[in-house]
Order: sequence, then structure tokens, then C-alpha cells
Amino acid sequence: MNLASDWLPQRNQTMRFRRVSYQYTKFCKITQEIAIQAKYCRSSFLQKRWNHIIKAQDAREIQVPLPHGIIAGKEWGSEEGYPILCLHGLADNCDSFAPLAPLLSEKFRYIAVDAFGHGLTTHVPPGSPMNYWEKVIYIKRVVDHFKLKTFSIIGHSMGGSTGFLFASLYPDLVDRLLTLDIIKPVTVPLAWHTQDITEAIDLHLEMERKSQDPKNQKSYTQEQLVNRYVEAMGGTIYPEAVRVLMKRGSKASGSGFVFSHDPRMMLPSIMRFGIEEQRQIIKGIRCHLKIVKAKQGPLYEPVKYLEEFKAIYQRQCASYEYDESVDGTHHFHMHHPERVAPIINEYFSRL
Repeated sequence: MNLASDWLPQRNQTMRFRRVSYQYTKFCKITQEIAIQAKYCRSSFLQKRWNHIIKAQDAREIQVPLPHGIIAGKEWGSEEGYPILCLHGLADNCDSFAPLAPLLSEKFRYIAVDAFGHGLTTHVPPGSPMNYWEKVIYIKRVVDHFKLKTFSIIGHSMGGSTGFLFASLYPDLVDRLLTLDIIKPVTVPLAWHTQDITEAIDLHLEMERKSQDPKNQKSYTQEQLVNRYVEAMGGTIYPEAVRVLMKRGSKASGSGFVFSHDPRMMLPSIMRFGIEEQRQIIKGIRCHLKIVKAKQGPLYEPVKYLEEFKAIYQRQCASYEYDESVDGTHHFHMHHPERVAPIINEYFSRL
């Protein structure tokens, strides 16, 4: 018997088994490392993809510098997303969009600001005239500050009016405009101008004098402010909505609180223009436009002017839609955000 010849095949078989076993073990380790790396990369990708989302409930405060203070506001959504400016109505503030915010698509970057003379935005210094065009100028300051090349606008009431003017004056900047319960910038008939402006000047000077008298410095509880606001709006806004607004729409004064908006904003504007001036200005509007009108919302102006401007939008805008299907009063976006948000989301999904 040749022991060497019998042993050699067994040895070779053992060596082959060891090599295969080693290679298999090495393969398993490499596979495991690849799996770990893939998991890490996937986790890193998702982290990069979602870490830039600011949830609506965590909306962060923003500030835009002014020569005499700041424009205040909030920002939420995707920091890398397409920008949408949110402009509120008269006597409101950027929290007007708080009920809507959690229902809006997170793919966009929402920038909501407290308008000229509202919320936490610094008031115009005493003695300075309240300029109607400052509403537009303030928005241009925001646009320049954030270096926005193109963007869209959601505007409620006064904010929608400002949106119309801005989109007309800067047609290359605004891609889409969606207005809530406003059909056109509100104007004053030319026949009223002389008398109204005279009265406005006197009222501004009278308020200036009264504001310097300590006897006129009244303050209220928060609930009294809520009730006063509801009464001023003719009961068309719910107390629950006003309480949301009062978070930044009121400020401490004496032993209580007062509204934070500039009281001069409630006076007739000294600088106004009539329907003919608006016809000229609106010639510049080119963006996509959608008007969402509350069924029970006010019209503000004669129907003939509203229909005239609808016809202008139809001719000039890249696209034009008018929606009067939503039940609600003037603040329907706060009272029933679940009715309004789907319309907004669908409209901006076309971007």
C-alpha cells in the first residue's frame, strides 16, 4: 500500500475545502460591510433629504432689516423648496396662516411676513405719513433679502391686493398668484378723493395728538381684545381665530394689553388712487392667477368693476381661474382650513 499516494488526494481535498471556506468567509464579511455601508448611505441620503424640512408647528421666526427696525415673520416647509410668500389681511398678522400651515405641502418653502404696520414688524416712526405703496415696497425688501429670483404668492384680503400690485409691477418675479377672498385691489371712487383725503389728513393729526396724551393710553385683557376684534369685524371672524392672531397681534401695555398693529392702519389712507390708475397698473400682470372667493365673503366694490378686472385677467394672465365653491366668511382660510388647503395644494402642484 502506498500511504503517500493515498494521503495526497485527501490533503488536496482538505486544502481546497479550507480555501473555499476562507473565500466564503471573506465574501460574507465583504457582503456584510457592503450592507452596512448601503444602510449608512441610505440613512445619510434620507437624513439629507428630510433634515431640511421645517414642520409647520416648528415654524421659525425670521427678520428682514429695515432702516428703522425689522420686518418680522415666520418660515416653514422645505428650506430648499420653491418659495411661496404668504401675505395676510388688514389688522391680521402672519399667524393668519397658522391653521392652514400643517395642511400645506411640505415640498415648498413658505415665507409669511407681518405686513407694514402689523404684528411684530416695526412701526413707521411717529409723524411719518402712511404710504399706500409701502405695502409693495416692504415685499420687495423681503424678496431682495432672501435673494428670490422667482416665487409665488398666497394673499388674503389686503395681502391679495398687495399681491396683485406686486405681480403687476414685477411680472418677471411672480410665477403664480393665489388670492383668498379678494378679486382686485380695493380702490376709492375718484369723486370721493378730495373730501376723503382731507378727512384722512385731519384724522391722522388728531390720532397723533391723542396718542401723546397719557389719559388716552387704555389697555385691556386678552379676552377683551378678542371681543373688540370680533365686534370690529362684524362677527365675521370666530373668537378662536382671533385668539390665534393675538399671539403676535397684541402686546403688553400698562396693566394689560393693546393691539400690536399700528392704529394708523385703521384710518383712511392719505395716498390713494382710483379705478383708472388701477387699470393702468394692472396692465403689467402676466402670472398664473387663481382667485378663491368665500361664498359669504364681502365684495367691497361694485360688481361692474369686479367683472371688468376678471375680463382683464382672462386676457392677460398666463392662466386664470375663479373659484367660488368654498362656504365661509372672510376668514374662511382660518375657520375651515381643510376646505381651502386642498385647493392651494392642487394649484401649486402644477409648478
